[in-house]
Amino acid sequence: MTRHHWTYAALGLWALLIAPLASAQNVSIGGTTLELGASRADTLAIANAHFNIVPAQADGHYMLFPKQGPVVVGRDTYGKPVGTLTIRDNRLTRVSRNLGSFRSEDGEQAIERLIAAFSRAPNGGDTPAVRTDTGVSGDASTSRVYFSYPDRAIQIVLFRPNNRAGLSTIDITEQYALRPGPVGGADKQR
Repeated sequence: MTRHHWTYAALGLWALLIAPLASAQNVSIGGTTLELGASRADTLAIANAHFNIVPAQADGHYMLFPKQGPVVVGRDTYGKPVGTLTIRDNRLTRVSRNLGSFRSEDGEQAIERLIAAFSRAPNGGDTPAVRTDTGVSGDASTSRVYFSYPDRAIQIVLFRPNNRAGLSTIDITEQYALRPGPVGGADKQR
């Protein structure tokens, strides 16, 4: 190899070594920040200062619970989990935040239908257009996320009564509509 080639090889090796450091991503969870790619020791030290850490059944997976002590001893010792960590090859590779949960027959059916709606939506390698909005209508406020696919839209809406005396309602819909255009066979559904 010529001196010129050694220089390029050294620069390439340096770029490979420094790239993981430059692309490190910080993830906020439960009032603290963890860095993807950080060592197992550093990750668990930071997490242990803020959470009760419980190893999951799968190796390298940890559940994070708030440090608040037992809620109901023997049944729900730590309360609801804040999220999970995954450590592979001595590095933090994944952080999952729990965004919320609910338990009911209606909720179970609604989520099963939501998952089915997403699985039926054509993808073809494209991602859906995603919109969010909030608003107030009469005596309730709404928050909405809207996933728009070529042939349908999937919408999740939270209706929240202003007086907070009533329960909030979550509606999940899959919507199809004719696209504007000429009448006849050229119309496509949306």
